[in-house]
Amino acid sequence: MKISIITVAKNNKAGLLGAIECVRNQTYKNVEHIIVDGGSTDGTVEILKQVQDDIRSAQYDSRLTTNYSLLTISETDSGIYDAINKGIKLATGDVIGLLHSDDLYADENVLERYAEIFKRPFDFAQGDNVDAVYSDLVYVRKKREVRSRKSEVENSETTNYLLPTTYSTIRYWKTHKSVISNRSSVNSSDTDHHLLVTDHLLKKGWMPPHPTLFIRKELFTKYGFYRTDMKIAADYEMILRLLYKHKINSHYLPITTYLMSIGGASNKSLKNILQKSKEDYLAMKINGISIPVFTLAIKNLRKLPQFLAHDVL
Repeated sequence: MKISIITVAKNNKAGLLGAIECVRNQTYKNVEHIIVDGGSTDGTVEILKQVQDDIRSAQYDSRLTTNYSLLTISETDSGIYDAINKGIKLATGDVIGLLHSDDLYADENVLERYAEIFKRPFDFAQGDNVDAVYSDLVYVRKKREVRSRKSEVENSETTNYLLPTTYSTIRYWKTHKSVISNRSSVNSSDTDHHLLVTDHLLKKGWMPPHPTLFIRKELFTKYGFYRTDMKIAADYEMILRLLYKHKINSHYLPITTYLMSIGGASNKSLKNILQKSKEDYLAMKINGISIPVFTLAIKNLRKLPQFLAHDVL
């Protein structure tokens, strides 16, 4: 099974290089990494060309196999969701995941864990597939240092890559099992099991952390891509469309897999917060939430424990 990871970036070569290294260092090797650059002018395009040259020449690099590939495009787009859609359409993998250019996976085994779950039946009686998998994330503030890293090409010049080295935890986003009905499954364990997402839960404003959500590519063909008329909440609309409206088979992996840098677009200003609420409300109406005002209020209140929790990881 091939996993396609999509990274969207613009004028962020330092973060982008960290994301590339993160994917390359994963133990799961049947991976396609698609970089969608929005027409950067900070040298990103030149750095990406160097990285691709390194990969093509690294035939004896133990981290890589012939099943690893890096695809890059650089062109203007109409926003982050348009860029993500471009990546999805280019992807040849069975499963689509996201890694934003300033973020990292928690360890080198993350994709391996996702792949294991997607390979299992969701319902052993009916043979249904797992359609989507999500997990927990932690918000971090990263510190960077310039680290000299030799190109894999023998006798080539050294390239300076800016890589993240340390980070401090800001807050957690953990899916609380107490508000989700357990769904039993064969092969379940203490750290790996199915959980049933109910309509009641979604009506109370719950959502999985979007960056942790991996989705079978065929679902985008079947149910549509991210809405580009939304600038902040198209991810929430997609979650409602898949989990609430179409009731896909989802699986919760109860471990932290994703380190997300603070400073997302939805929280940058009061204007953005209001725009986010407006788009959230629209997403609820589009997908049939019966009392969107109630759901919106609860959804916003649910964020408070993320700021107060210190021991939920």
